[in-house]
Amino acid sequence: MHGPVILARAVGIVAGLRCVFAHTGGLHLLFTLRATGVQAEAASRQSFSRHAVAPQGAGPGTSSWPLLRIDVDDQSGGADASQAATSGGDDAFIMDASFWVDRIPTDSRLGITVAWPQAGLPETRTELTLEGLDDYSDRIRPLT
Repeated sequence: MHGPVILARAVGIVAGLRCVFAHTGGLHLLFTLRATGVQAEAASRQSFSRHAVAPQGAGPGTSSWPLLRIDVDDQSGGADASQAATSGGDDAFIMDASFWVDRIPTDSRLGITVAWPQAGLPETRTELTLEGLDDYSDRIRPLT
């Protein structure tokens, strides 16, 4: 288990992990994003508007949802935030999401990149070292 940790922060907006849980088949990541003020308004507009569209030729994180990319053992993949639980308005925006990584890192490192430029969150990469994974399978107890 690892967490909490701030992954990215800018004025009025912050993204982080509440916790990382190790399971025999992979990692369960609990992601959260909070915004206030102008950033909350932008995040709400991007999330709830039927007309939220990425600018043409835009880079990473320019969809109407935040970019979340996971790197494990030299493999990289995107995490889909579109099914996240969100609420918000003009003054506050909250997003909570749960992601599954289908492997345990052999080197104990988990790279996470997050960005949402339309809501004021610049692209930021964080590398976590997950302690205690050497014998994790011996410590996991099945519920059955």
